[in-house]
Parts: sequence; C-alpha cells; structure tokens
Amino acid sequence: MKKILLILFIPFCTLIGQNSLDLDIKKVDFDEVAYQEFYSKVYSWNQGPYEFLGPSAYAMESIELELFIRFKVNGIWQEWQNMDDQHDAEGISDRQTWVLALVEYPIEAWQLRSDKMPPEIITMRFYWAPSANNKELENSEPSKAKPRKSQSATESQSCICPSPPICDRNCWCPNNDCPPPSSYTPTTPTHLIVHHSAGANTSSNFSAIVAYYWDLHVNTNGWSDIGYNWLIDPNGIVYEGRGSGNTGAHFSCLNSGTLGLCYIGNYQNTAVPTPGLQSLAELLLYEACQNGIDIADSSIHSSSQLQLRHISGHRDANSATVGCPKGTACPGQVLYNKLDSLALNLSQNTCLLSAYSEEITSIYIYPNPSEDFIHWDINIEELILYDVQGRKLALDLPKQKSLDVSSLSKGLYQLQFKWEGEWYHQKLWIQ
Repeated sequence: MKKILLILFIPFCTLIGQNSLDLDIKKVDFDEVAYQEFYSKVYSWNQGPYEFLGPSAYAMESIELELFIRFKVNGIWQEWQNMDDQHDAEGISDRQTWVLALVEYPIEAWQLRSDKMPPEIITMRFYWAPSANNKELENSEPSKAKPRKSQSATESQSCICPSPPICDRNCWCPNNDCPPPSSYTPTTPTHLIVHHSAGANTSSNFSAIVAYYWDLHVNTNGWSDIGYNWLIDPNGIVYEGRGSGNTGAHFSCLNSGTLGLCYIGNYQNTAVPTPGLQSLAELLLYEACQNGIDIADSSIHSSSQLQLRHISGHRDANSATVGCPKGTACPGQVLYNKLDSLALNLSQNTCLLSAYSEEITSIYIYPNPSEDFIHWDINIEELILYDVQGRKLALDLPKQKSLDVSSLSKGLYQLQFKWEGEWYHQKLWIQ
C-alpha cells in the first residue's frame, strides 16, 4: 500500500548567476511511496514566466539511479519524464548527472521520483530564458569578431577559405556571466566532428540556448567551459564556444585532434534547415583550410585509433574501445546522412583546391590528381585504397605498373602500398 504523501510547496533557494537556480534536495526530502519508488516533496515554480526552461540535476556520487521529473500545468500533474543520465556526460568522474529536454510551456510546480534510495544530496538545477516580453537578448546578429586561430594551425598564403561571421561570447552572453576559463588545452585538429544538440527545435532564442548549454556544461557537468568549439543555429548564425585550436569536451573522451561543431536542434527525424547547413559548410571549409585538413579524406584518429573521415559525426566514436563511448545517435540520422556528400562537395571548393595544390604531389604514384590511370615505377608488393568513409577498397595488384581508377568517385582517397617490406601512405586525388 502506498503511503500518503504530504505535498508541500517549497520555494527555490539559490540564485547562481545568469538565469539559473539550484536547490539541494536531501535524502530526507524523499518519501518511499512504494517498494523502491521514492517521491520528493513538491516544489513550486515562483520565478515568473520564461520562454524555455532547462532542467538538469547532479549528485556528487557516481551512482546508477533513474531520475524522473513531472510538472504541474494548469492545476494538473503531467506524466513522469525520465531524465537522461548520458546526455553530454562525457568524462565526468566526480558526479552523476541528469538532463531533461527544454520545457517550453509554463509550469506551476515540479516533483522528482527515483527508482531506488536517493543519494544524500541531489542538486536540482534550472536555467531559464526570459519570456518574449521580458527578454533583453533577441536573436543576435553576428559580430565582426573572427574565430580565434590556434598557434599550431597551419595557415598558408594560398589558403583563401574565409571564416563566416561569428557571434562571439560577448554577443551571446552580453552580461559577461559566461566567462571562459583562464586557459585551454591546445590541440592541432585532424578531424572535424559534427554534432546536434538533440533539443531546442521550437525556441528561436538561440543566444539564450547557447548560454543554456554553457550553464549546463559548467554548472551541472562541472566542466571549465561549454563543450563545443563552435555552435550553429538554423538561421545560419555561428556562435563561438571554445574556438579554434582548443580541446573541447564532445567526442566520447577522445577529444584530442578534434574540433566539435554543434548544429542546434534535433535532427534524428527532422529536416536540416538550409541556412544553418550553409554556415556549417563555410565553417568546415575554414577550419579545414587553416589546419591543412583534407576535407574528403580519412585517416587514423590518434586518440580513438579509429580510421575516421575527416568530417565525422559524434556517433563515429561508438565503436572505440577506449575513451567513454555511450552509443550516441548524434548528430541525428538526417544530418549524419549528409556528411559524406557535404565532404565531397566541399572538397571541390576552389579555396581548398588551392590549399591542396602543394600537398597532393606525385611521389611514387602518379599522376596525382588523376582522372583515369595511375602509374608507378617501383616494385609495389601490396596495394590498399581507403575511401572517404574509411572503408577498405579491394584492389587486385596488376602485373603492369598501372591501375585504372576511372570508376572511382571524385574526391580524396588514402592509398597505402608496400614497397621493399615497408608500408607507405600517399593521398590520391581523383578528379
């Protein structure tokens, strides 16, 4: 028999900067209403109207606990919602976190439920964006600020791929309460990782959404900054996160050698808006150009030891045997399906072709670029070709020192060949 639950309406406690609050809910604040079913007290929402609400929670214990939340709307309790204990939880070792998708309707009260005895303290957090009639920050026009460049980035005078306009930190967080850390860990990117935020398909207050992700990553996850290097909204505005050349927190604890680009929204089943896709393309071109990345090629990613396309999705780390892969669907099936064609199209952009002109040279195998046949003068013992997806293409080593490549799709490939007992690598450009 369930116990009678005494419903109390308790106001929020601590204001911790921006538009966010936290409340420590102790174990004694939960009642066991059934076997292994614990309900917290009921808490009223008394912070006024909002455009959206971002609920999250954490406990300073690494525990396996399902946490649910429900809201009272127009005097009626809604269904319980399961808070995600894996979302953006990469590399967190000192706590357990839970996140709920953005709430875009007004609530009067809320309550937690757990499937086992709660920890000593669960810190419940809410970030909210002011409602349309109160908010000070509308969709921001991008500032004139340019992306920061890594000191280790390879810039050549022949690289002419421009940066898209950037809404920098002062643009999306004008009150200066979303500070960057004092320093970042630098990285030289070899792979560009595309994400979606898995939420925020309705609200158009994208500056506030970026500020919410900062709040979630810093105050809930305990990271030093927002996890992504760049974010893009569906209108095509690019937002500065950690910027170029800085190690992020986005690729299953395998962040070295990567930059994380997050397209705001959930694109598992939703069409990808064209303006944002265009800005994503421009940003990929810029980063590839500045860092000498062959955008339609693939190579071994040193941290994951996976053969990855140079434009990959977050889910491509799922097969790693190191790091902390969690089987994510990010960046959503619809956006993920576009990555190969996006890479191939970008690889033929004039600004990148000029950047590749010195790198793609005929060393042992020629001509390079090629349209039909490639040739070699050395005695090759084995020959392997990888396509843009990192897949091995079966090749029969011909007796004559030439190979017909006219059936291959245009773009960059990685050619591996064995000569005098040693393996060599050469990029091959098919025009």
